Amino acid sequence: MGIVGFFQIAQPILAFFAFTGDHTNNIIEDVVAKGMTGNTVLQKLRSLGLEKKDSPHHMGLKRASVLVPFFERNSDTTEPATRQYSSNLHVLFTQRPINMSSHGGEVCFPGGRQDEEDKGDDVVTATREAYEEVGLHPQYVDIIGRMESIESKHSLCVTPIIGLVRPPYKAEPSNLSLNADEVDAVFAVPLAYFANPANCVSKTKIKYGSSTDFLMRTYLFDDVSNGRRFQIWGLTAHIVHAVAELAFEQ
Repeated sequence: MGIVGFFQIAQPILAFFAFTGDHTNNIIEDVVAKGMTGNTVLQKLRSLGLEKKDSPHHMGLKRASVLVPFFERNSDTTEPATRQYSSNLHVLFTQRPINMSSHGGEVCFPGGRQDEEDKGDDVVTATREAYEEVGLHPQYVDIIGRMESIESKHSLCVTPIIGLVRPPYKAEPSNLSLNADEVDAVFAVPLAYFANPANCVSKTKIKYGSSTDFLMRTYLFDDVSNGRRFQIWGLTAHIVHAVAELAFEQ
């Protein structure tokens, strides 16, 4: 079961506004200029650790997890439009079928609700759902980090789990087996793409619950391998931007 529905949040309280830049403005230039390698990026992601990072008010909430799957493409398989990045780490996304009753056509990470069979393990939930949705077997996923959990609009405690797929070809979209009931398409984007503020086409300031205002980003990505444009927004964009910011910040 896809996780997008669990990421529905309060309606934006302000209209879209022009991108003005923030402290990530120079990240992508630093990545290219300093030749940051995939190993350096992975070291930073591993610094997240694997311990739970739930807020106290998450206690007692039903749980869900998403897998944020990374794999490293070599220069021979990297699309020409994305070869500008020094690190070839790519992140895998799915798109829900357009005819789904809930959030049809939206881009998300593999994931879903925690089942009883998961025995309270967020990692098991994330990898199980990835296997059910796209056929990515847990044995090929090296869990390298756990992000802070997020409370969804529907009072679910959602935990993003970062996984490195080895061997990398197991995560190539052409090698995955999609569950047509839950996934219409899969595609991969360089992680560094989300560290470049020029790729963020809009931001929306929202208020979620009693929290302070924060920015939700929207990215458009043209996948030349299938000629499709994908919109990445909401908490999916929020998660991947946070990962990219950690990975490439100097």
